[in-house]
Amino acid sequence: MDSNEKRILQYAATIKKYRKLRNMSQEDLSNTSGINVSTIKKYEAGFRNPKYEQLEKIASALGINVNSFYDNSISTNGELLSYLINIENQTDMVISGEKNEDGNYDPDSISIKFKDKSINELIAQYLKYKNDISEITDKENKDESVIEKLILSDAPIKKSPK
Repeated sequence: MDSNEKRILQYAATIKKYRKLRNMSQEDLSNTSGINVSTIKKYEAGFRNPKYEQLEKIASALGINVNSFYDNSISTNGELLSYLINIENQTDMVISGEKNEDGNYDPDSISIKFKDKSINELIAQYLKYKNDISEITDKENKDESVIEKLILSDAPIKKSPK
C-alpha cells in the first residue's frame, strides 16, 4: 500500500469516526457540509481522495479542525516544543517552573496550565479518564471513545487581550 492509499484510508476512518461521535448520518454530514451524499459515502469507503477544500467543509460540519485528518505524530523534542510554543501563542497557556540556585529552571518543576478554566476542566476530565482506564485490567471494558468525546469539546478558547 502506497502513502496515498494510506492517506485516503486515514481520511475515510477519520470522517467516519467523528461523524459517528457526532451521531450524524452520512446524509446529515452531506447536508451540513454541502457535499453530495454519494461523495461522502465514497470518501468513507476510501474510494475517493477528498481535496483540501472538501476536508475543510467536512471538518467544519463535524466541528473539528481540519488538522484532525493529518498525522500529527511528534518524533522529536524540537517538534514537541514547536507545538507548545504554537499553543502558547494562540491561547493563555502558562508554562512555569522553579529556578535552582544557579538561576536556571529546574526541569523537574516545569508545569503547564491555562488561564481559561474551561480548558483546565477539560484536561482534568482527561486525567480522570486516564486514571480510570489505568485501573481497568480487562481490556474489553475500556471505553476508548471517552477521549474522543473530550476532543469534540466545542467550547471556544478564550484568550486575554495583551
